[in-house]
Amino acid sequence: MLNGRLVSIRPTRSEDLDFLADLANHDQVRHNVGGWGWPVARDSQAEWLRRSQANPGVQRMTVVDPVSGQPWGATGLWEIDWHNQGALTGIKLMPGLTPKGAGTDSIMLTMAWGFYEVGLRRLHSTILPFNGASLGAYVRHCGWRIEGREREAAFRRGTWHDLLRVAALRSDFDALPAAEEYIERVCGPRPSVPSQPEPGYGHDRLASTAGHVSG
Repeated sequence: MLNGRLVSIRPTRSEDLDFLADLANHDQVRHNVGGWGWPVARDSQAEWLRRSQANPGVQRMTVVDPVSGQPWGATGLWEIDWHNQGALTGIKLMPGLTPKGAGTDSIMLTMAWGFYEVGLRRLHSTILPFNGASLGAYVRHCGWRIEGREREAAFRRGTWHDLLRVAALRSDFDALPAAEEYIERVCGPRPSVPSQPEPGYGHDRLASTAGHVSG
């Protein structure tokens, strides 16, 4: 369980599947995500989760209410490239369920987990230009950068739209004021470093002790 300021994130479970089907089929969510897929049937979700759990390049996570455990959304890592230490990520939150700031909190938790627990150095995703909420969360609040634009790559409601390619390096995350807080939330506090003796202290003590024994 990863615990943020407003949300918790845990591995996806079978009891989440009805909620995740509703999330995937929600009109507003489908309109705003960068990818596209056929409407999801609830009775196909168990097989979908089984395939995901068997794939070492995928880790699906559920965003939940930290108090009640109610599912709020989905995130995770996909297309994990262990050699190049990168992965695709994204977030979907059910409209009307989460408090303000839950998206940013979820992204920061996923970044800290991906960079400091999984061991990745680059995360990437896609955002539609009209999705101001995602642009604000990723680019303005979480240090992501727009790396490119795919012209007329997404078809929504009868109109073609560009698709923005966005990414963040671990160094981008490290530069954020809240980075250390989220690293501790995921990995625990940094180990304390033992204090070092003053220069010469150990040598002088040893010499003094040796002189005493020899005398």
